[in-house]
Amino acid sequence: MAMDFIKEFKSSLKKMDIDEGSSEPPRYWFSSGNYVVNKTLSGSYVNYVPQGRVTALVGPSGAGKSFVLCNVLREAQKQGAYLVVLDSENALDDDFVSKIGVDVNTDYTYISVDTIPQVTKVISAFIKGYKAEHGDNEDAPKVLIAIDSLDMLMTETEEEHFEKGITKGDQGQRSKQQKAMLRTFVQAIKHYNISMLVTAQVYKNQDLTNGEGVYIVSDAIKFSLSQISMLTKLKLRAEEVDHTGFKPVDGIRMKVEGYKTRFTKPFQTVTVEVPYETGMDPFNGLFDVAKAVGVIIPEGKRWKVEGSEDLWYKADFNNVAGDVLVKLEAARDKFLDAKIDDEDIEVETEETSKKRREKKAKEKK
Repeated sequence: MAMDFIKEFKSSLKKMDIDEGSSEPPRYWFSSGNYVVNKTLSGSYVNYVPQGRVTALVGPSGAGKSFVLCNVLREAQKQGAYLVVLDSENALDDDFVSKIGVDVNTDYTYISVDTIPQVTKVISAFIKGYKAEHGDNEDAPKVLIAIDSLDMLMTETEEEHFEKGITKGDQGQRSKQQKAMLRTFVQAIKHYNISMLVTAQVYKNQDLTNGEGVYIVSDAIKFSLSQISMLTKLKLRAEEVDHTGFKPVDGIRMKVEGYKTRFTKPFQTVTVEVPYETGMDPFNGLFDVAKAVGVIIPEGKRWKVEGSEDLWYKADFNNVAGDVLVKLEAARDKFLDAKIDDEDIEVETEETSKKRREKKAKEKK
C-alpha cells in the first residue's frame, strides 16, 4: 500500500505540537489507604488514583467522599507528593484532615473557592507555573490536586444573583461549565506528574418508569472522566464486626464500586468499615474478599491461607494479612462483587444530616 505522505504527515504533527503514538500508561499511582478499595478502580490492590488522570469520588450526601479523599491525600504525601486542596464546602479544615493523617504544614496548600471560574483560574495558574519549571519530565515532583466538591461551586451568574439578593439558580449553565472545566483538566494534566481527585453528589432517580431509586451521576462527570468511584453509606448492624473480631467504635460501613474505569472490569464492589476519627485501616475488608475468592479457607472455627497448613483464628488475621495480600494480587483478575441488599443502604434524611453536622460542629470546639 502506497502511503508516501506519512513521513511528512508525522513531521507536521510535531510542528502542531500534537503527540503521535499510543497512550502512555500511568507512571505511578496513589493508594486510597485501603487495599480492597484500590482493587475496585485499578484492578490492583495497591493502586487507586493514577498519574495524569482526573478521578471522581461520587455518592449521596454523607457517604464518606471527603473522608476517602483525605485518605488519598495522606497516601500521596507518603509518596512525596505536593498537595493542592480546593475546598468549596468549608469541610476540609485542618483538624479534620490532620486526624486522618495529612500533614497540613508540609507541601500542602489549601485554597477556599466559590465559583467554577475561580477553580479554573487557580488550577490554570498552578499548571502554567509547574509546566514552566518542570515540563513533562518524568522525574518532576508529584502533585495531587483535590477539589471538594464540584456541587457547591457557583457559576458567575449565580454569584451575581447572590450579590443582588436574588434567589435564582443556573443549573443548566452550571452543568455545561463543569463539563467544560473537567474536560479541560483532563487534557491539561495528562503529560505531567499531576493527578486530580474531585468529589460530587449523586441523586436518586425519581422516574417511576425508568430505574426509580438508581443513583444518577451527572453528565458532566460521567462523560468527561474515565475514573469514577461510587461510594454508598450502609447501615451498621448490631452483630457487625471488623476483621479483628471487634465491633467498629464509631463510623459507618461503606460500599465502594468502580463505577467507571479504563484499567479493570467496572462495577466491582467491596464493603469496608470507615472510622470517623482516623484514617482507613488498609486491611479492612480484606478478610471478606480473601474468603470470597478462596485465598483463605475455613477449617472448623479456624482459617488457613491457601497452600499453607498453618491454622489461625479470625482475630489473628493481621498476622497473615501480608501473605494474603500477595496471593490476592496474584489473582487480581478475579471479579469482586459484595452483595448488598437494598434495605442495607442507609438513606440520608434531613434529620440524620442535621445530626451529622451538629456532631462535626461539636468536634471542632
